[in-house]
Amino acid sequence: MRNGVRAAVAAFGMVVAWHLGGGPLGAAEGQLTGLDVMTKTRELYLAKDQMSTVTLRKIDKKGDEQKIVTKRYWKAYGGKDGFASKTLFVTEFPPDQRGVGFLIWDYTKAGQPDDLRLYLPSLKQVRRMTTREQDDAFMGSDLTFADLGQRGLDEDTHTLLRTEKCQTRDCYVIQSVPKDQDSLYGKKLTWVPTDDFTPIKIDYYDRKGELLKTQAIEWQHPENVWAWKKAEMKNVQTSHRTLFEISDLKNNVGLADDDFTERALKTGVRR
Repeated sequence: MRNGVRAAVAAFGMVVAWHLGGGPLGAAEGQLTGLDVMTKTRELYLAKDQMSTVTLRKIDKKGDEQKIVTKRYWKAYGGKDGFASKTLFVTEFPPDQRGVGFLIWDYTKAGQPDDLRLYLPSLKQVRRMTTREQDDAFMGSDLTFADLGQRGLDEDTHTLLRTEKCQTRDCYVIQSVPKDQDSLYGKKLTWVPTDDFTPIKIDYYDRKGELLKTQAIEWQHPENVWAWKKAEMKNVQTSHRTLFEISDLKNNVGLADDDFTERALKTGVRR
């Protein structure tokens, strides 16, 4: 998806020296640029498709918690027919939301908005969401629909600010500023470990330049395929947070194109 954060990352490493005076690192010979680092976060071996269970725990500032469990189906297209990937979420819990589904078609063409469709079983109706609606919260969590997908690298200006320790690891700190002035975020800072390029922390700033949300990510890589294991997103302005847990991960199961249609959105993937 064009506005989001991708759960596929690279496994290459290069140490970048500090620029004298503490300013942003440049593109001198032997150094990586911000775009180089962000590109490497997309280059690790990916599965052709994936199935998993995603459990969301929404926690408000009082500590009250709500749980949502969904099945996630994802398939890579690598540019075939203009698609980068397709994703289907089908809700299993709570009972009153069972069957609610979201279908995401992520395109490769620069500037082409993603196609996101919502299915509500109570109305037996599929509705296509507008680009503006993709900035809404995903099932009331602290991630937007757009955050769940893959933002095109060409949609932001990426600057390598520095290297520093993060969670005991040496990390590149990348500033990404949207070229689109209507973007929900004014900028993002991403901490990318120098050894495997799996982002472990992301700070999101609003259009006023104030810190809005912070995200911490823990990764898993069964069969050398990288995917989130756990993530926590906290809205620092509201003190609301969401915990994400990914379980039952299965790679290369042979998902078909028919598993990512409006019919599958209504009936679920039959496996």
